[in-house]
Amino acid sequence: MSRTTVVVLRALVLHYESFLRYRLEISQLEFELKEQARKKDMYRILNEQQDEALKDLPILQAELEKTQKEASTLKREHADLVEKVKVFEAKNEELVVVTNNTISQVQQKIDLIDQLRDEMNEVKAMVEWWKGRMDLLASEKETTNAELALVENQLRVVKDKADKWSQLNNDLRAQLNLVVAKRDALGREYEALRSKLETTSADAEKMVA
Repeated sequence: MSRTTVVVLRALVLHYESFLRYRLEISQLEFELKEQARKKDMYRILNEQQDEALKDLPILQAELEKTQKEASTLKREHADLVEKVKVFEAKNEELVVVTNNTISQVQQKIDLIDQLRDEMNEVKAMVEWWKGRMDLLASEKETTNAELALVENQLRVVKDKADKWSQLNNDLRAQLNLVVAKRDALGREYEALRSKLETTSADAEKMVA
């Protein structure tokens, strides 16, 4: 085997090893690309869900304001009734008879106010919980948007790398094909020279004989 053939074959092996290494790196980049795309879809879905949940925030805020107004009204009514009860109690000391009907009505109103106040506290607690939940979702949305932007940037980087290695892979394939063509050409040339040498040797032996 000639020195040139050895050099060509060695170059062929080196190029093939490089090709395999780059192909492995491209496969890894393709996996990373799919993983980043999956994360992007996941964050997009989460972002849409949070946007849907945040649509209820104005409604909850309106309910909270309404509840606060009702609470203020009930507090005023409660204070008025308490004053009326005090007046009735003060007059009771002076009056000989106070009708049971009036006392019953006042007590019913007081009981109703206590009941409404308990319900108002429950509604207020529920609204506060939802408000806290909405604040948490808003905070998570900001975090998700930041992570989504990071994933998109990583996705662009991976795509750029994949494009770069793909081009390099194509270049190596072209070089590999060129080396193979040169090797085949040298092989044919070697066979031609060997055939010519054998023919020349045979002719020389005939001339000597």
